[in-house]
Amino acid sequence: MESQWLFNLLLILQFVILIAVTLWAFRLSGRLKDLTKRHIETDLNQKKQVQVLASGSIGMGRRLVAIEKKLNIAVERQSEILAKEGNVSYNRAMELLGMGATIDDLVSKCGLIRAEAELISLLKKESSRNSDYH
Repeated sequence: MESQWLFNLLLILQFVILIAVTLWAFRLSGRLKDLTKRHIETDLNQKKQVQVLASGSIGMGRRLVAIEKKLNIAVERQSEILAKEGNVSYNRAMELLGMGATIDDLVSKCGLIRAEAELISLLKKESSRNSDYH
């Protein structure tokens, strides 16, 4: 009798454990579904963000290429202008500096702006220093 009672108790205990494990498995299954759904949503959001960033980068790249072309054209035009008229003023300014002219002399006699005259003066001084070392 006692073994029958122990057997029934063990059987009931197994049944309770089985139900508990089953409930736990259902909970885990629900959590897994939620996590999978969140993962899919996050993945889609990240893909959308990457697409937005990629299209923005492509647009920015096109703008940069266009700006670079314009800049190159402007640099070429500036070089042409300087080649036509600027070299004479700069060469004359270098000659005057060699004869001891001041920055104000360069501005008045060569038609340079003060910043250009100062830059040429600095370049002449640096050139003189470099030639003194050699």
